[in-house]
Amino acid sequence: GARIPSPRLAKKLKKKHKQDQKTLYTQYYNDVYKLEEQKAEQQILVDQLQRQLLNTKEEHEMENLQREYDEFKQPDVDGDDRISRTEFNMYVKNYLANYPGLAEKDYPRFEDFDHDKDGYVSFQEYAQQMGVQAQQAELDQYYAQSQGKSGNKEAQKANALYDLYSSSTGKDGFNDLYAQIR
Repeated sequence: GARIPSPRLAKKLKKKHKQDQKTLYTQYYNDVYKLEEQKAEQQILVDQLQRQLLNTKEEHEMENLQREYDEFKQPDVDGDDRISRTEFNMYVKNYLANYPGLAEKDYPRFEDFDHDKDGYVSFQEYAQQMGVQAQQAELDQYYAQSQGKSGNKEAQKANALYDLYSSSTGKDGFNDLYAQIR
C-alpha cells in the first residue's frame, strides 16, 4: 500500500507551496509591470515618430506648394498675384526661346488656364489646370503603353505634373494653400 504522509510533512509541503506560489505571483506582477512600462515607452516613441512623419509630410507639401507658387509667379511681372494674357504670352515666348526643342503647341494656351474667363489666371486656376494636365499626362502615358510604345517620355511628364498637382491637393482647398504662402 500507499504510505500516508504525516501531518507535519503535509504542513511543511503546504508552506513550501504557498511560498513558491507567492514568489511566482510576485514575479508575474513584476513582469507585467515591466511590460506595461515598455509598452508606454514604445507608445511614446510611436507618437514621436508619427509627429515627425506628419511634420516631414507638411514640410514636403509646403516645399512643393512654394515651388508651384514660385512657378506661378514667374510670368506675373506686375506682382498682382494673377497672370494677364499679355504676361502669359510674354512668358511663353521667353520660355520657348530658352527651350528651342519645344513648339508652341507643346505649351498650354491661356484659355486652358483661365477657367472663369475673366482675362486673368489666379493661383487657384493655375493649380487646377496643373491637376488637369497631370491627369492628361497620365492618360497619354497609358495610351502610349497600350499602343506598344515605351511611354517613358509620357511617364516623366506625368510624374512631374502629378508631383506639382499633388502638392496643392493635400490641404482643404486651393485658397487655404494660397493663404498659407502669402
